[in-house]
Amino acid sequence: MSRFEWLELPDRRPAQAADTAERQAPTDATSSYRAARRMRESGYFDAAVPYYQRAVGFNDQDYRAQVELVDTLVRAGRIQDADAASYAALNNYRQVRIFYASRALALAYRGSYAEAFPLSDISMEGNAPPYARCVRAELLLKSSLDNRSTALALLNEALSAPDSLWESYFVGGLILLNAGCAPYAAGFLAEAVHYNPRAVAGFLYLGDCFRALRLYEQALFYYRKAEELEPKHAIALQRQKECVPSVFGLMRVFQFGTLRNRWNKEYEKLTQKGPANGIDY
Repeated sequence: MSRFEWLELPDRRPAQAADTAERQAPTDATSSYRAARRMRESGYFDAAVPYYQRAVGFNDQDYRAQVELVDTLVRAGRIQDADAASYAALNNYRQVRIFYASRALALAYRGSYAEAFPLSDISMEGNAPPYARCVRAELLLKSSLDNRSTALALLNEALSAPDSLWESYFVGGLILLNAGCAPYAAGFLAEAVHYNPRAVAGFLYLGDCFRALRLYEQALFYYRKAEELEPKHAIALQRQKECVPSVFGLMRVFQFGTLRNRWNKEYEKLTQKGPANGIDY
């Protein structure tokens, strides 16, 4: 239950000038991939796409870049492009099991669950990688919220790889937020910002979790943390603009304790529906 107390984080220093100076125009697969990652971690999914495409163009055997390209297209709402990219990747490399997960994700967002689940089955064979488990969880949640316990268990299993904890927590948080499970999503995203406190996207979507719960003051706090990390961040500024009227409207009468009680009540509503076995949420 401790993860669902009033979520607060220590102050983070804004990005240093040296970091900006190092961000040079990408000239090869490695620098293109790094640029894509920076855009993704800043929450600029659309802007990340050309860099991922360039990385894949330099090296079409960079499986990680191809998987992240499809996922980023999905998060940007570009489902038709994700469908095309996932089809091409799987068609060219049918021996690469993780591409079956990418293809399944794109198909699920098209509503083609009958095609998506068999591909997901293939990606889950043997010792399935964390991302394949995340995709499987997303398929289950999109097909029915009755699958929430199984999906949460899969997302928990995806945290077994220490070298990809930020990505697993972040993607897991997005999946849960998109499924309407904001309290669970906030738990994942709170962990994501601890593992990568310089990633603006973690703070943006953590703010979205609280906004979904109508806890506007806390949502505004995280949007401002995002702007602190990256001044003049367009998405963070827009989120604040949308949130401010609610903070200074009727919500102004709520104090700290009242907001925390509302947060805990939202969590209890979820747990009463049956939390996943073995997950300490």
